[in-house]
Amino acid sequence: MNPAHSQSRSNTSLSGLNHTLHLYTSKVDKYSIQRAFLASIRKGEKAVYVTTGDPTSLIQEFSSMNVELEVIKPEEIKDLENEKSCKLRVIVDAGSTPNQEHAGIEEREHYINELSKRHSINCLCTYDVTKLNPEIIKQLATHHNHLQLTTSDLTLLSGDLIDKSKLSGKSIEKMVKDNLETLILALLQKKPMCGTEIIGNIHLEFNVLLSPGTIYPLLQSLKDKGLLAIEKNGKEKVYVPVKNAEPRIRSIIDEHIQTRKLLNQYLQQELIIKEIT
Repeated sequence: MNPAHSQSRSNTSLSGLNHTLHLYTSKVDKYSIQRAFLASIRKGEKAVYVTTGDPTSLIQEFSSMNVELEVIKPEEIKDLENEKSCKLRVIVDAGSTPNQEHAGIEEREHYINELSKRHSINCLCTYDVTKLNPEIIKQLATHHNHLQLTTSDLTLLSGDLIDKSKLSGKSIEKMVKDNLETLILALLQKKPMCGTEIIGNIHLEFNVLLSPGTIYPLLQSLKDKGLLAIEKNGKEKVYVPVKNAEPRIRSIIDEHIQTRKLLNQYLQQELIIKEIT
């Protein structure tokens, strides 16, 4: 899948919730988007998957990610009310539900938004767009503050993941791409990751969707420089910092931070001088 057009849409009524609507066509591997969503799970978050599908085969789909996943049925979603001691990262596999009735969808999405007022929740709702009529799609959009549409050959993004920033989407994307090597090294300092996890983390953090053709050559370059190694983690290949290269990696990240600080101080000083004069 290749990243395509990106635009911004804001829904202030949902500002306290990361509630993403993912629409996909029948030929798309929905699990690739769901893996990216789970890839950036943080300490203290509980992963829950809501589906009518078979739990055993579903868990197998995510077995390489080392994420403890609780699988529940749609009628059990209101039990999430009892999860008061942890943050929730929830995937609603709505595309697995045979009956896409308006009333059922409305009740579920409304409940998730109400739940967010009492609990910290990050939710991805995935729907097969070919099973939905235009009126239901229009209604779904009112319940979510991020939208992603994936077809067999492109991905369209619309969202406000960085709505608190006054930077434009193009500026953020340029910043990410200009600093991608350091970003990857910083991410891998936290834990080993495969390429999909790296793409997912950057996407969720900056709302920038990078293609595998951008990430993998850079990972190979960092490996050739002796900074990264490849290890097997189940079926996945994950990238890890080379042990004796960790001081070099920390030095690269620190130098990057200090350089940015120097540049920022200079620019701020110039702005102050201009305001005074």
